Amino acid sequence: METKQESKSPKTKSPQASTSPVRVKRETKRRLQTELAKVNRKNFGKKVKMDEMILLLLGRLTEQDITALQEGSLSNADRLELAHREHVKAHGTISMDAFLGKILKGEISAIGSVPDKHSTTHVEQ
Repeated sequence: METKQESKSPKTKSPQASTSPVRVKRETKRRLQTELAKVNRKNFGKKVKMDEMILLLLGRLTEQDITALQEGSLSNADRLELAHREHVKAHGTISMDAFLGKILKGEISAIGSVPDKHSTTHVEQ
């Protein structure tokens, strides 16, 4: 039996690309392309590239935008954990179970929470 040996040439490394793919939702991609098309509706000059538009937009990102994005990424469990940590920092050690019990009994409220919908007064006219 003859052994067939293929000669595999080592893969040649291509020069590193100056771009890389970014995953976004289809709707986000469509909105970016629509806005880029608006930017490129002009009579003179070269076309504006997506990269240039995104870099400009990133430069306009404010601290408030960053804070809003960070807060928007928190789950309810994350918010509860943060409230528990703040309570422990201000009032001393308490278990999560005891903390939840106090919130449910109305003894304490979650720090920075929205007013409870049950505690609002309803005025009849």
